[in-house]
Amino acid sequence: MNQKHKTAKCILLIILLFLMVVSLFGCTTKNLPTQKTDYDVIVIGAGMGGLSAAAHLALKGQKVLVLEKHDRVGGSTSNFKRGEFTFDTALHEMAGGGPGKLDRGLFQLLKATGVDKKVELYEVPDFYRAVFPGVDITLPPNWEGFKSELKKKWPEEAAGIDKLHTLCAALFGDLMELKDLFRYGAVRGTLTKMMVPLRQNTFYTWKDRTVKDLMDLCFKNEDLKAVVSQLWVYYGAPVEKQSALIFMAATESYLSDGAWHVKGTSQALAEGYATRIREMGGTVKTHTLVTKIILENGVATGVRTATGQKYTARYIVANTDPYQLAYNLIGKDNMTEAYIKKLESMRPGNSLFGVYLGLNVDLKARGFRDTEIFFNTYRDSTKNYEAMMTGDFGKGAVSITVYSNLNDPIYAPKGKSVVKLDAYSDISVWPKDRAAYLKLKEQKMDELIALASNVIPELKDPKNIIVKEGYTPKTIQNYTLNKGGVVYGFEITPDQWEKMPNTTPIANVFITSNWTQAWHGVGSCQLNGWRAARLILDKEDIE
Repeated sequence: MNQKHKTAKCILLIILLFLMVVSLFGCTTKNLPTQKTDYDVIVIGAGMGGLSAAAHLALKGQKVLVLEKHDRVGGSTSNFKRGEFTFDTALHEMAGGGPGKLDRGLFQLLKATGVDKKVELYEVPDFYRAVFPGVDITLPPNWEGFKSELKKKWPEEAAGIDKLHTLCAALFGDLMELKDLFRYGAVRGTLTKMMVPLRQNTFYTWKDRTVKDLMDLCFKNEDLKAVVSQLWVYYGAPVEKQSALIFMAATESYLSDGAWHVKGTSQALAEGYATRIREMGGTVKTHTLVTKIILENGVATGVRTATGQKYTARYIVANTDPYQLAYNLIGKDNMTEAYIKKLESMRPGNSLFGVYLGLNVDLKARGFRDTEIFFNTYRDSTKNYEAMMTGDFGKGAVSITVYSNLNDPIYAPKGKSVVKLDAYSDISVWPKDRAAYLKLKEQKMDELIALASNVIPELKDPKNIIVKEGYTPKTIQNYTLNKGGVVYGFEITPDQWEKMPNTTPIANVFITSNWTQAWHGVGSCQLNGWRAARLILDKEDIE
């Protein structure tokens, strides 16, 4: 062995010894509460992340308490009624949530908890319809149909269309291989990361790249790039800034595992989780706002509510944004400097503005069979994004969901329709003065309706609209307490796709929400819930 090889071997040995020491010391945490507690785990917030965490913990015999400030479970996965119409607050379609496909990821978790038996899921008829200047195309919700439609319109791009499929499938496969990385200790985790360039090369290649990079690699035609990248409006940032990872993983999940509707609105999914939690011995309390996590000697021992009620537990799971957790529930002085520094360096994503419409016309009978339509003023996603974020809702892009076309009778009576319009927004656009806010809200609702009427002309006539109700970032902030009314957590760009970890500086406090590492959306929140539960079960040596 020459001197160079001896030196390299010595360096590797030193690194391994160092990692072993770090791992040993890193595993020594403050003792959990030793006195008898009311519960094993308290979950703060009954949104999808909290409900998922509670279900997976209850499944493994943990005594769980879920505390929710509202009158019902679900958080953003809920519904409300106005007259004869029912509106889903958020969910359009859920990736990876139903049976009969590859049954990976989310559906495995639904089956594990038995929630799959509490809900009826069925595939949406189409993936989406994309409308741009000079382009109007509807794409099926599976790779075979998706690629076939694209190749019919752009036959010269066939190789690139196949390449996109190959890359998305490979990326998803890499992520599945790394799905337990968050559970690894320092040594195993570091060694696994060192091997990523060799073992998970697609992930390694694309972790620092954007959706625009992906489109430019696969395609030449600019219209095709716009159509394929259309779902940037589901994930946040425009294609020039958006991380390729979330786009590739979500596209593969939608087209291989299916795009699913929850019969009875997303509230049915939330109620399915709550029912299973109770069946497995857990407790779910609504009308209960948690105002403080109680700490003793740097360890969480329980929570206190707005009414002064105290509940004790060995672990706490917070389905909140990290700002609420760090600054309000725990307190900045009790968090490490490194955690606060990372939190304050991260850029939050956008919020939303939208309109719920109950119509006295049957859109399907009039030839509108779509369920999800995207109308884009510009082909350039950045121009659309900037128009929305500055409050110019007469331009930009609008997502048009025709819920009454989902073959679910809950939404509207026969002969009528339910439509929801969504656009991005920034809370700074909306005045603090109440009168000015309401006046601007009414104006912007009409702007967004006018934009959507480019696709559905029936929306132009006020006589067709029975119910018109809007929401803004302020609505979302009031309802969720999320900073700025942000719904997706941190902006998913190549420099911050990792988001915040599910762990916190408090050894027995965990966070599960759109702001953490399994990204965002109804499905990802449920994955984050499983991750938080899995970390607690690992501490308890429960498989």
